[in-house]
Amino acid sequence: MNLLVVDDEKDQLESLRRGLRSKGYRVLEALAAGEALEHLKRKDNEIGMVLLDYAMPGMNGMELLENIRKSYGSLPVIMMSAYAEKNMLIEALHNHCDGFIEKPFTLNRLMQEIERVKSGTLSGDKK
Repeated sequence: MNLLVVDDEKDQLESLRRGLRSKGYRVLEALAAGEALEHLKRKDNEIGMVLLDYAMPGMNGMELLENIRKSYGSLPVIMMSAYAEKNMLIEALHNHCDGFIEKPFTLNRLMQEIERVKSGTLSGDKK
């Protein structure tokens, strides 16, 4: 599966790329929302899931999520954030975000969330 990882922090992006590639994923990277939208527009990428950071300059992760929902429907999206505020989580769910992971996290925890989203489970139950 091809994963698009969107994070404005280069070190975080590199760490995620290395970890996810070690687990067999092809990783496409974007440092900003506009770059992520360009990746999504390319038909040869066949992106299977997007992992996006909430706090980014310009268009933040929630705005990017809204754009993805408008243009790409049910493409699975996991939001990553160090700011797990209740209102943000509610807004993410309202915008049909498939998963959420609070920074900092381990690669194993991220893999669990990716697998949960891939299997379509929510709180232990099938959707």
